[in-house]
Amino acid sequence: MIRSYMVVCLALGWGCVLMARNIAHPYLRGKPLRACQTGDNEASFTGTVRFVKANDAKLKKEFEYLVFDLGHGVELKLVKVAAKGKTFTIGSSKTEQDAVVKNYFNAKRPAFMDLESEQEVNLSDDFYIGQFEVTRGQFRRFVEEAKYTTETEKTDGGYGYNEKDKKFEGRDKKYSWKSTGLSAQTDDYPVTNITRNDARTFCDWLGKKATGTVKLREVRLPGEAEWEFACRAGSKGRFAFGDHELKLAEYANVADATAKEAFPKWHTIAANDGYVFAAPVGSFIPNDFGLYDMHGNVWEWVEDYYGKYSALPKTRNAIQTRKQGEERPLLRGGAYYNGPSECRCAYRYLVGIGGRYGAAGFRVVCVP
Repeated sequence: MIRSYMVVCLALGWGCVLMARNIAHPYLRGKPLRACQTGDNEASFTGTVRFVKANDAKLKKEFEYLVFDLGHGVELKLVKVAAKGKTFTIGSSKTEQDAVVKNYFNAKRPAFMDLESEQEVNLSDDFYIGQFEVTRGQFRRFVEEAKYTTETEKTDGGYGYNEKDKKFEGRDKKYSWKSTGLSAQTDDYPVTNITRNDARTFCDWLGKKATGTVKLREVRLPGEAEWEFACRAGSKGRFAFGDHELKLAEYANVADATAKEAFPKWHTIAANDGYVFAAPVGSFIPNDFGLYDMHGNVWEWVEDYYGKYSALPKTRNAIQTRKQGEERPLLRGGAYYNGPSECRCAYRYLVGIGGRYGAAGFRVVCVP
């Protein structure tokens, strides 16, 4: 069933190691946004870090951004999420869970549903979250400036695709964030094949750029509560736009009719998002908070370790800290090979310490 398929895919490291087909997307509004592009009316500033108010290029709606200049013409943009004092319900309702079980699991309730029990959460701070998943180009600037070698490169490697033999491989030291086996991947694709520690080290490096008038208390991975609040963008449904799974093709890169042609055994939606594999960031419609690819494309690391929602703390936007015996990191959002069940706002995926996956990347959060 889809659950077992997803486990196999992630265990093998399937993910953004593959490139998109050049197929016209029926919902795309122009070309994908560059990772450093917001839209029109952006004020002109100089400096390493700056605040900007500008219109989103696709929503035509004004947002407040925090912009990091990474050098060599590369920027990283985060969108302000007004969360201070807000209360929302994290997890999935019984109605949602019953629908998922009925539609995808032949009425047999999977164990992971117990991880999603609803809980009211109070958020203590506003935060900024990456408009896009961190790209290969942005990660390259970090590696070059910090002279950093990833854990994937130091150990037994990552996962990739053998174009000649048309097969997935790994772990193998010839595969890493910069060498996925695909010659045509560009810097606008999300970085993958990095561990959670690699992602956190990127955040530490980024935080050192916040000097002068811009003061940031924290630069890190998103907490689970922050991530889900940002993903929902006010929605109480399964997805940021409600419950209609065919609309995923407008907002997300998921397993779809295009992928079905290449991989007939994949569990797919009937709609066509135009991509078999990973897409460049910004290829789809953003949610109402101006965030792209929160559903699908690649999984995303979060700051928390696994814990029951009933134990969520009241501070630091409810981030679960590491506890002895509960040292299980989490991924959120689903990936291009996943169906609607795994790409829901509420879905949590537990993985192992030191994991690196061809379908897992990250985005950044800053707390002023």
